[in-house]
Amino acid sequence: MNKIIFKRLIIAEVFLGIIGLWKYLSYPYSLAPEDLKNAMRMYDEIAPAGDNFTLIIGLLVLVGYFFSLFLLYKLKRLGRQIYILVTALAILIVFSFGYVVFDPLEYLIEGSSLILSGFIISVSYFSKLEKEFK
Repeated sequence: MNKIIFKRLIIAEVFLGIIGLWKYLSYPYSLAPEDLKNAMRMYDEIAPAGDNFTLIIGLLVLVGYFFSLFLLYKLKRLGRQIYILVTALAILIVFSFGYVVFDPLEYLIEGSSLILSGFIISVSYFSKLEKEFK
């Protein structure tokens, strides 16, 4: 794999991350059936808010995610390590969120992002491009 394709994958990952955040925060249940929308809104009202520790870790994961993608784009070795750490923390922090409902668009964005994440990790460690990281 050459640098140009790798950098385009990183740009695609950034794009998916921004689109996913925008969709989830702006239109959380827009494609859900009306009954499910109402049920999830009622659940959101009665569900306990996340604790401060989870919010801080979530914010650190979000900042670390975009920072690591920037470093990966610049082909920095530290970017690979931060990306692995942030990905592992993101997987672990999911357990503190409670129930989450994805609509088809969110599911597509999340699935595509996960596939791209795995591809970026594997290419950065197991391809000829590995030697380009400084």
